[in-house]
Amino acid sequence: MDYAYENAALEREIAAAAATAGGAARNAALNTAFIRITEVAANLRGPETYGVKLFTPGLDALVPRVAASLSLDDRPGVKSNDNPCIVATRFYATGGHTRVALDILNRLRPASAPIILTDLFRELHYRNLIGAAGLRSELGERSTVILRGETLPELAATLYSTLAALRPTRIFLMCHPMDVVAVLACWPFRDIVDFVHHADHIPAIGATLPFSGHVDVTFTCHDACRAAGIDAIYAGMAAPGAPPAPPAPRGGGPVRIATCGSPHKYEGTAGGRTWADYAVAALSRPDTEIVHIGPTKPELEAAIRGALEKAGMDPQRYVFAGYAGSLPRALETHGAQIYLSSFPETGGKANLEAMASHLPMILPFAPELPPLVRFSLPLRRWIEAAGPEEMPAAIDAALALGETLRTPLERGRLAAELGRFDAWVRGRPLAPEPVEGAVSPP
Repeated sequence: MDYAYENAALEREIAAAAATAGGAARNAALNTAFIRITEVAANLRGPETYGVKLFTPGLDALVPRVAASLSLDDRPGVKSNDNPCIVATRFYATGGHTRVALDILNRLRPASAPIILTDLFRELHYRNLIGAAGLRSELGERSTVILRGETLPELAATLYSTLAALRPTRIFLMCHPMDVVAVLACWPFRDIVDFVHHADHIPAIGATLPFSGHVDVTFTCHDACRAAGIDAIYAGMAAPGAPPAPPAPRGGGPVRIATCGSPHKYEGTAGGRTWADYAVAALSRPDTEIVHIGPTKPELEAAIRGALEKAGMDPQRYVFAGYAGSLPRALETHGAQIYLSSFPETGGKANLEAMASHLPMILPFAPELPPLVRFSLPLRRWIEAAGPEEMPAAIDAALALGETLRTPLERGRLAAELGRFDAWVRGRPLAPEPVEGAVSPP
């Protein structure tokens, strides 16, 4: 499948801007073109792009030329963890991408690293973003730097100068998929850059550039990158706080099903179905209840309660537990036996943390979903439900799968999968790439 996103008009505009004579005129032209890229980013969630396109080869090919036009000279180096740093666009108070940064920092300790945020979209004044209250974060970074610039080329130059002053030995580039500022400024340091591919189901600038490492944390994305001929590393993700052994089977009481995710992952429809449709189907079994971990919105809660009441079910069987700092601990606290992934958008990080807690997962999905939105993992530890009508049988299958996941063999396979992320961050050799399908669902 062709995952390349092409925008010939934008590519011509950037090329012409980079060739403009005169520094001030060139920077003004580049600023206009860069602003157009940020505007494009807001329109990449249409059906022709979202979950279908992953790369921007035309834009990537212009990065070296534009960097040279801005006098961002190459900075050769040897990669190590002696003086690492993280470059990103923004980090939210919650979310899987932010948790990946936290996991990186945790594995760099006792050393730490600064975080440099380009704030490309001028959002860091929002209260739900880290850095909003006195630039203090719970991620444990050495420091947080939020960049400012009158124009986007100036912002790229500022980031480049900041990196040159820090003299990092490794850069974890974790920018928004369309942050041309971050990619441009990091390109001269490419010998020490790990491009952490933040797919977000949309095209990403820089994904086809030869940085010293192209790192995929999701297996779906990695499959696409590998098929496109990119020399990519599959690092997977980590699951901090996961219990070392499966919880003891809980006797008696209802079958407790847990779910967790950012509110937007439960909004909208796919295949004409909503999250509430799956919730009603799961609770159609009288022996079940659902615990919803994480922040929600009043509209979502009202939709779920309304759907349950319409179906003649007690809304109290769907419990809104609120935000939890650790999903594994919350799953243990609530005695979860099955994890139900969010719908219509699944959650890679939450899914992995739930499976790392030795829980079987049910994956609701619509067959119409585009390929890059679909969940994949080398370890087959989930049951698919291609419609709400499949939920009762999926619950039975998940309970049976849960027994299989308790075996020493499957616990060893899980440890190997989670160990990939640690090895990558610490600069150790990674095990051979895994093959999907280690467990066959009963």
